[in-house]
Amino acid sequence: MKIEKIIPKKKFDLLSKRYISRTDLPLFLADLKGDIVYKASLCELCKKQLGGENKILIRNCRFTMIRAIKEAYRWGEGYITTCPAGLIMFAVPIVFNKKLIGGFLSGFAIFPEMKTDIKEEIYGNLRKYCDPGKDISMNRLKLRTFSLEEVREHVSYLFILTRNYRINDITFLKEVNEKYVQQYKIANFLEELKKNTQDVGRKIFDEQDEIIQKVKLGDKTGAREILNEFLGTIFFESGMNFEVLKVRIIELVVIISRAAIETGVEAKELMGLNYSYLTELNKVTDIEELLYKLTEILENFISKVSLIKEKKKKIKIDKMCEYVNQNFTKRITAKEVARIGGLSVSRALHLFREETGLSLSQYIRKLRIDYGKYLLLNTDVSLADSAIEAGFFDQSHFTKTFKRVEKMTPSRFREKYRRYTVQTSP
Repeated sequence: MKIEKIIPKKKFDLLSKRYISRTDLPLFLADLKGDIVYKASLCELCKKQLGGENKILIRNCRFTMIRAIKEAYRWGEGYITTCPAGLIMFAVPIVFNKKLIGGFLSGFAIFPEMKTDIKEEIYGNLRKYCDPGKDISMNRLKLRTFSLEEVREHVSYLFILTRNYRINDITFLKEVNEKYVQQYKIANFLEELKKNTQDVGRKIFDEQDEIIQKVKLGDKTGAREILNEFLGTIFFESGMNFEVLKVRIIELVVIISRAAIETGVEAKELMGLNYSYLTELNKVTDIEELLYKLTEILENFISKVSLIKEKKKKIKIDKMCEYVNQNFTKRITAKEVARIGGLSVSRALHLFREETGLSLSQYIRKLRIDYGKYLLLNTDVSLADSAIEAGFFDQSHFTKTFKRVEKMTPSRFREKYRRYTVQTSP
């Protein structure tokens, strides 16, 4: 499909206007032949210096653009490179129906740290494309600069714009990027493994146990890192045999599902999932897809485990809060609250603060002050009795705490707000 049908001129103009107003950089859209489909200001360096078009330079520019777009697609993200003249440029791929159809190109500047040396290099590059007698001056080279951080921001912003204007399959590109990163990590681990002399079989079991522990903890990031090492080790052990790798992966899925059941995930739910997962894995004929499928399956298991753990945590927190809410007028210890939640004292106190935003002692104090205020405004109970009834040691303790929180004494509070309450009551 032609790129113009996916990105009409009007949509390009809207996108480029926003991009250029923020970055002040050239932007153009190119197809897979290297032809510029739309442009919103171009890099004019070569044209100004050479005073016209050079067929060899144009051909090399096209080749560079095509390569940058394809590399960006291969990585599933922006790709930074240099143009034939030596300027830094970057490409963002455009994907439709999971197929690469072209890309945006921008940049055409240099890094600040390059400024002292790059002029001579660019001058030398340009001389290759002009007649020997052509007069081009290095002094006329006006080069823009941006930092590496700015380049990354511009690439990210361009990606966001392609998503906002619905002209790119960001989900697919993210999947491509994750697959590529996974392959890269596995390749690096294989290199390290070749240098190592430890027992590979033992290592496989150790890594498998670690993955199971990460699943039980609901740790996606940790599980993914160990999974890459595990896959690298199996690769090494199997001699890159695809069928052996598939069998070991299916075994791992079964073991992980058992671990998920142990943490509380419903066995009936996992039975259906397992059948679906194993069927999918059996159909896969490509190593890259097999590894990515396993990562998806692992993260799905961990999500279900995390959901169960979150539910259990909520139940424990609710029990602790309910106990405190019902007994705040009595003496409450952290040990007792932890026992109600079935947790260690440190874990109980951490979760309590996470849920309420207050420490246990602050929460109890708040409940006692609030109840004390209720007694002051709605009853004729004396200050001394109100103090005891709200859970304070005595009237002095009540007054001191109350004043620190409300910036006035209990008697002043009763006098000020009780009168108001009476006047406005029906």
